[in-house]
Amino acid sequence: MKILRRSILIFLTIAACATSRTALPTAAQSATAGPWLQYAEARQAGFDGAALQAICERADALRSGAVMAVFRGRVILACGDVSREFEAHSIRKSLVSALYGTAVARGEIDLDATLADLSIDEQTPLTAAERSATIRQVIAARSGVYLPAAYGASQDSRRPTRGSHAPGAHWFYNNWDFNIAGVVYERATREDLYESFERRLAKPLGMEDWTPADGFRVYEPTKSRHPAHTFRISARDLARLGQLYLQEGQWDGQEVLPAAWVKESTRPHTDDGDGTGYGYMWWTYQAGSPFTARYPALGKHTFYRALGTGDQGLTVIRGAELVVVHRADTDHGRRVGGEDHWALVESVLAARRSEPAAAPDLHSLRPAVLSSQLPPADIPEYRAPADGVNSYLGEYELSRGPASLGEYTLAPGAPIRVYQFDDKPFLHLPGVGDVQMFPTARPDTFNARVLLGLGIAFERRADGAVAAVTLTLHDDTLKAKRTKIG
Repeated sequence: MKILRRSILIFLTIAACATSRTALPTAAQSATAGPWLQYAEARQAGFDGAALQAICERADALRSGAVMAVFRGRVILACGDVSREFEAHSIRKSLVSALYGTAVARGEIDLDATLADLSIDEQTPLTAAERSATIRQVIAARSGVYLPAAYGASQDSRRPTRGSHAPGAHWFYNNWDFNIAGVVYERATREDLYESFERRLAKPLGMEDWTPADGFRVYEPTKSRHPAHTFRISARDLARLGQLYLQEGQWDGQEVLPAAWVKESTRPHTDDGDGTGYGYMWWTYQAGSPFTARYPALGKHTFYRALGTGDQGLTVIRGAELVVVHRADTDHGRRVGGEDHWALVESVLAARRSEPAAAPDLHSLRPAVLSSQLPPADIPEYRAPADGVNSYLGEYELSRGPASLGEYTLAPGAPIRVYQFDDKPFLHLPGVGDVQMFPTARPDTFNARVLLGLGIAFERRADGAVAAVTLTLHDDTLKAKRTKIG
């Protein structure tokens, strides 16, 4: 009861703060029912058509996966396969943040409840101080819990020393916090996170591509007992989430998210310097800040973004009534530099020339083709190996010295290990982390969903015993001999 009363009080307080928000023009609020519609001519939206075409040409040169821009609820720019579901990477955090808004509104999550209140613990038991961290501090990346996390290898070398900061005292971009946010959501709401996303966001917004099967829990059992809730999502579906936020949680005349949550989650709860900040799993930027000064059109606005490896990006610029989505094809190992991503968003804003027509001509969404785009990657689905996994279990030794596998460097000396977790086979790569193995149609071969493109092939001796494993990723190949069984 105490937790529920606190939740209601917090929500009512936030809701009261929302009454001073200025509503968007009616044209922007009424432009979202049904499939996306696109301006027949960019000039009818008040944009320079040649400048927008140049953005698609630049995206093609950068080998982007897809780009999409929405002005007042209508598409002004679309290029690439906007229906293809790319890996969201860290954009997943903002998707979970949106779900939190629905749960706070229902009184199911109390942001001031603690990890102890929700019985959250870890392989290495949390200390009393760590257990006192609140859910509000978790979703603001200020929990003060500095432990290894699934899907967080890039943070391992930068993670603060355990116990160095009290909960709430320090901000660190911490996958332990982000993973726990998903666990807390499921525990507090008693809903599967992916089914909840489908019911509470995807269906109300009319997402055309997303299904619960596009979610995948990434476990790294040697690091943490808690998974990362990862997503695959298309550009056109991601644009719908951005438009929902632009419209302060309203969609087709219905409240999908409270306006209070949109405001609270996208304001800076941490000042990261130079006008950048971090909200509840959203990046924030202040108008006129030193960080955005190099982008004259963008720098005039206060805005917020969901960002992920690649650069994946969802940018919401309320003052310009604009949503911009950029997808990088990391499925094929392609990444776009951060400066290039920023420049694409700046170019969309800079293409604005005049006020839009009162009654513009519209047609169905017609994305321009990107000639550099590759066919969709094959996303593995798990099925149990026909002969089980016991014959692969054990340790495999590489030659001494550091070994490269794509952009990853394996720690020298430590063995590669194959083990079972939840009746599924996993590969432990020293210095990198754990990867679930997905059997292919060929005997003794596997691939991976997180390290997409990773090939795993086991070799057997004449007597049938597994003797070695070969790993391939992009242009790198490593072979390791089996040194221990089981």
